[in-house]
Amino acid sequence: MKIKIKSNGFTLVEVLVSMTIFSVSVILIFAIYFLSQRFYKKSELRAEILQNARVVLERMDREMRQTQEIVTALPQVKDNLAFPPASEIEFQDGHNPSPYASLGSDYYYIRYFIDGATGEIHREYKVYCFENCGECVDFFRWNDSQITDGVPIQAHSCILEDRIVGECGQELKFYRPGPISVFLRVGKQNEQIDFQTNVYGRNL
Repeated sequence: MKIKIKSNGFTLVEVLVSMTIFSVSVILIFAIYFLSQRFYKKSELRAEILQNARVVLERMDREMRQTQEIVTALPQVKDNLAFPPASEIEFQDGHNPSPYASLGSDYYYIRYFIDGATGEIHREYKVYCFENCGECVDFFRWNDSQITDGVPIQAHSCILEDRIVGECGQELKFYRPGPISVFLRVGKQNEQIDFQTNVYGRNL
């Protein structure tokens, strides 16, 4: 009489196949997870950079539209090596009243520039005078001069306010083929975005 033994276990081949499928599945799940995390962080970083640039450009646009005079000499083209685009811009504040109207000046000026060490985009608010800063009583235009002891003296700027209005700045260029052309490059962690806009002044 033969006795049949029924086995309910797995063969070695079945175990190996199962482990292989399980390992591949785990690797795929983790790969998809890390890929989605990387995509999410990249999207978040890009959104942060875009928001930074949008705020800065909108503020520049609003203020430059109102100005009556551009202080910074601007070339008409961006590719002239003899007269390259300006890396900063200064112009007369055209909004009235000024937040510093209590000083009694007829001329207030705004300057935008990037701090090359930190990438921070600064907005300076200033006046021009001949006295020491903090002791100014009379205020003048940026290009006014006066004769003191037979020597011509140029009005100098006194900064009333210096605010950081943006971050991640890498490059800022201004030129003026007609409207004021603004080029802004922002970037962070190998993510870099370029912006180009034209500002049409109402009072220029």
